[in-house]
Amino acid sequence: MNQCNIKLIVGLGNPDNHLLNTRHNVGFWLVDQLSTSLNQGFKFNKKYESDILESDINGGKIVIMKPLTYINDSGSPLVKYIKNKNINPENILIIFDDLDLKVGQIKIKFSGGSGGHNGLNSIIEKIGSKDFWRLRIGIDKPRDKTETVNYVLGRPTQEERKVIDESISKIISHKDDLFDGNFSKMMNQNNGV
Repeated sequence: MNQCNIKLIVGLGNPDNHLLNTRHNVGFWLVDQLSTSLNQGFKFNKKYESDILESDINGGKIVIMKPLTYINDSGSPLVKYIKNKNINPENILIIFDDLDLKVGQIKIKFSGGSGGHNGLNSIIEKIGSKDFWRLRIGIDKPRDKTETVNYVLGRPTQEERKVIDESISKIISHKDDLFDGNFSKMMNQNNGV
């Protein structure tokens, strides 16, 4: 699949103020930067329990979504939205934090399991498909596995945040490829960064 038709970009995160700057919110950070780069703001949509931004880009419509149900239930607003708007899983890009990648590393891939990510578990279960696009941003993992929950809900160090922000800037600088679904080009430029 060289090029795909992305209609919906979903950033995963937790809506509470005290969690906004935690590692689990990398998906929110990226879509917030996307909205800034488009000079458009999100609007809260009660029906879909999400902040939603709709934009006409390159002759097509792209929707950017931030589910506000907490990460573990990201699938609930998503399934309501895609059923109502007739969007297929393969036209969705989910953006989220990944413990298995080094801090700031970027990977884009189609389909696969959840890798233990609760947000992805919820989405796969609710929409009944694994066949959607994923953009993973590395946050690394704690040495002690029992610390995983505290780690993802903790704030990155200043140095880690700087590296993640640089990766996000890199993705934003290729946003036209992102919107066009030109992922093979993006992957060549960013995978493993």
